[in-house]
Amino acid sequence: MLVMSAMLRPWILSLAGCVLMSGSGSPAVAQSTIWDSTLTNTHWYVPVPQLLAYAAPKTGFSNPIPIGDQTLWTLGVASNGAFTGTSTAKLAIGPAVVTDNSTIQGFVTPAGQITMIFTPTSGGTATVGLGQMRIINGVTEMEMQMITGGSLLVTHWAYMLPYDPASFTPPPPQPVPANSVPQWAWMSGTPWRIVSPAMFGTTSPGRFVVTNYQNGYFWGTGLAPNGSSTGTFTLLGSVTPEGKVLFNTLSRGNLTSLYGTATGDASGTLMAVSTYDLSGNPSGGVAYLSLVQPYAAVLAAAHNRAGLGAADVLYRLAATPASVTGEMASTFAALDNLGASGLSTAISQTLPVLTGAASQATYVTQRDIQRAVVDRLDNVMTSGAPAAERHVWLKPLGGFAQQGGSDGALGYRASGGGVVAGIDQTVSPRATLGGMLAYTHQSITGSDDSVPNRLGLDSYRLGLYGAYALSPDTIADVQFDGGINVSGETRSISFMGSTASASYRSTTGHAGLGIKQLIPLQPRLTLAPTLRLDYGEVRADAYRETGAGGLNLNVDSQTYRELLVQAGVKSFYRISKDVSLIAEAGLGYNTIRQGLQITAAFAGGGDSFVTRGIDVSPWLYSGGLGLTANPGDKFDLSLRYGVQATTSGYLQQSGSFLLKLKI
Repeated sequence: MLVMSAMLRPWILSLAGCVLMSGSGSPAVAQSTIWDSTLTNTHWYVPVPQLLAYAAPKTGFSNPIPIGDQTLWTLGVASNGAFTGTSTAKLAIGPAVVTDNSTIQGFVTPAGQITMIFTPTSGGTATVGLGQMRIINGVTEMEMQMITGGSLLVTHWAYMLPYDPASFTPPPPQPVPANSVPQWAWMSGTPWRIVSPAMFGTTSPGRFVVTNYQNGYFWGTGLAPNGSSTGTFTLLGSVTPEGKVLFNTLSRGNLTSLYGTATGDASGTLMAVSTYDLSGNPSGGVAYLSLVQPYAAVLAAAHNRAGLGAADVLYRLAATPASVTGEMASTFAALDNLGASGLSTAISQTLPVLTGAASQATYVTQRDIQRAVVDRLDNVMTSGAPAAERHVWLKPLGGFAQQGGSDGALGYRASGGGVVAGIDQTVSPRATLGGMLAYTHQSITGSDDSVPNRLGLDSYRLGLYGAYALSPDTIADVQFDGGINVSGETRSISFMGSTASASYRSTTGHAGLGIKQLIPLQPRLTLAPTLRLDYGEVRADAYRETGAGGLNLNVDSQTYRELLVQAGVKSFYRISKDVSLIAEAGLGYNTIRQGLQITAAFAGGGDSFVTRGIDVSPWLYSGGLGLTANPGDKFDLSLRYGVQATTSGYLQQSGSFLLKLKI
C-alpha cells in the first residue's frame, strides 16, 4: 500500500493540539514570557510510546490503519509566548517512509494552552495543532493533538519531548502498539449520544459507537438524528491521559474536527468539544458527547433484577456498528435517550412473556383439576366401603388468581374456567377406579400495566384415579393425569410501537397419592386428617416470535416441576339426611425449590440471556367450603369454594358445581 508523494504534499506532518480558549473567538495572543525560556532555540521529538498514528482515506474512518509518525521540531526565539520554527515529519506507512516539511507559527498562553499553525513548504492548506504544556516527572512536555491531510487523513497525538541533537538520536517512525493511555481503554465497545445543532441542524441527539480503541485513539460509526441531512458518519479521535479530546467525523467526504475536554469514567463521561479556527479559538460548532450508561447498571439501580440479562445483551449490541445501520438502529436510538425509569420499563417489555413464569402459571392455574378429582374421591369414600355402583359426574369450575411481582419480574393475573367430567366404578367392596377428562381456558396477563403481557391458555387433560380402603376408616387414593396445553402469547413493546407474538405447545403431567383417616366425633360430624404427595411438571416447547423485528425473541424450551407435600384436615357435618357441609384447611410445601427462569435470544442478534422470574414461596396455604345435597338415589349436587395462597403474593380463588349421576 504505497501512497504517491503528490498525495502527501498537502499534509501538515506534525503533532498538534491545544485546550480551547474560552474567549469570544478572537485570535489568541500570548500574554507573558513565562514559557519563552522553555521554547527558545529548542528541539522536540516524539517518544516511542506515542509514535503510533492512524491514517484513513477521506471516504471513511471506520477502518483506519496504524502508521508510525516521528515529527521533529526546531524552534527559534520565543517572545511573549509567540514562536516560530520548522517541522520535519516522517511517516512509516507499511514499508514506505515519507518525509514532509512545514514551517511553524505558534503561541502559548500563560496557562500553557498551545496553538501551532503548520504550513507545508511545498504549498497547501495550513493545519492547526492544539495542545497543552505539561510538566511530567520534572520535565516540561508539549501534549499535542492534530489531524491533517487531503484525500488521506492522518491523526496523531503525543507528548513532545525536548532533546539535544548533538547527544540524542530520536527513534525512527514505527507504529508501536503502546498502552500509554490505559484509563480510557474502556471506551472500546461503548455507545454514545451526540447533540450538535451546528452539525445536524437540530437539538435532537444522534448516536455513535466506539468500536475500537488503541493507545488513546478511538474510532467507530455514527448516526445523525432523524431529520438531519447528515445521515451516517464515521469518526476517528484521540483522547489524552488528561482528557483532551480531538474528535473528527466524516460524512459524505466532509471532515469536521472538534476539540475539547472529556470528564468522567466508564460509569459516565461527558465530552464538550467545538470546531476551531486557525487561531485555535472555538468557532461555534459546539457538540456535546455523552456516554450511554450501561443499561444493566441503570436497571440494577432501579432494582429490576429480572431485566439484567437482557440489558447486558442489548447494551453490547448497542455498541456494535449494526446498532447504527441495522434493523435495530431505531430501537437503540430510543433506548439510549430514555430516563432511568423509562429504560427499566422498556427493557422489561423486551423480556419473555411473564418474565419466565409462564410454565409455572400454566401449572398452578390448573390445580383445580386435581382438586376436582380429590373431591370426587372424598365423596365416594367418606361413608366407608363404597356400594357396588357406577357413577358419572360433571364439574364446571371457574376462578381467578393473582401473583405479585418483585425485583422487576412480572407477577400475573389469571382468570378462566372449564369443565371436568369423570366416570368411576367400584371394583370391590374396598376399591373404586375411574377416569376423567377436562378442558380449561385461562387468560393470564402481567401484573404491571406498563409492561403489557398476555398468555392465552387452552388445556386438555386425561387421567385415571382410584381409592382403596385400607381399613373401614383409613382410605388411600391415587391419581395420574396428563395433557396438552396450547398457548398463545403477546408482548406489547410500546416504546417501539410494536407487538411480538407466538404460539407454542406444552405438556402437563401429574401424579398424586393421598391418605386420610376418618374420625367420627359424633353422629353428624366426622373429621378426616389427610396427607398428600403431588408431583407435577410442565414442559414447554421452544418458540419464535414474530411482529417486533429485531426485538422478537427466540425462546428456549422450559420445564417447571414441583413436588408438593400437603397436610390438612377436612370436616364433614351432616346438616340433615340429604345435606352435608364440608370445610377444609391445609398446608403444603414444595420440596423442589426451582427458580423460575427462561433462556432467550433476540432475533436482531447478540448472545442468549437468562430472565429470572419471581421468587416463589414454597409454602402453600389452602382452605375451602362446600355444600353437598343428595335429593334422590340417582344424583347428587354439590357446591364448593376454595382458596390457595402463598407468602410470596399468590392468591387463587375458585368455585365449582358438581353433578353426579348413578348409572
